[in-house]
Order: sequence, then structure tokens, then C-alpha cells
Amino acid sequence: MILLYAILFILFEAIGEGLLKRYYPEKTKLLFKWWVQDITAIGLFCIWFFVIALPFDGYYVPALKLITGFVFVRFLIFDVAYNLSNGQKWNHYGTTKLYDRIMASLEGLGWMAKAICGIVGICFLMGWQ
Repeated sequence: MILLYAILFILFEAIGEGLLKRYYPEKTKLLFKWWVQDITAIGLFCIWFFVIALPFDGYYVPALKLITGFVFVRFLIFDVAYNLSNGQKWNHYGTTKLYDRIMASLEGLGWMAKAICGIVGICFLMGWQ
């Protein structure tokens, strides 16, 4: 259940940002500075962690595993959902941000790292050891 809520929160943020930047690109340059996106991501994580994950599964899964699992699943899902909702290819990387340049230079190795992190994150959120 924790994994499902984590995926829903991640998809909500990624699809929302992608659709806004697809249909209102001039307005999002003014409204969504880098710090607004960071505050949104941290806010959604805090809601997920303190309202859903910790009370529901905090007795069985350590908090550090919940946090790490969320970050790893977000690393796997966010870019793909954002790119598809923004109207780009699913594996598109930009050229401006450092993260995009690093992932573009890694090519297949970057996707393998995403897959491994995603599997580990799913295992953490499911409470498996």
C-alpha cells in the first residue's frame, strides 16, 4: 500500500509539471522557478512520509528505508512520466541541467542504474529484506 501511494504521489508531481510545461510554457517560466519545483517535491514527500507512510508502516519498516525507497522509486519513475506528459520521447534528456548531461553521457548505464535503484526502492517500500 505504501508503494502504491508513493507511485501516485510521484506521478501526480511528474504529470502535473509535464502538462503545465507542455501547454503553458511561457507561464511556467515565470511561475515555476527551480525552487518552486523543489518545494513542491519536498512538500509532497513530507505529506506522503508523515501522513501515510510513517503511521501506516513505521512499526515494520525503518524510516531510513522508507525515505530511501521513495527516493529510488522517484529516480526510476519521474523522468519517464514527465517526458511522456510533456510530449517528448520517454528517454529524452535535456542539455541544460547537470543531471540531464550526466545521464545522457552514461546512456545505457544510466538506465541500468535507474532499474537497479527502482528494484531496491520497491523492495524497501514493500518491507522486504
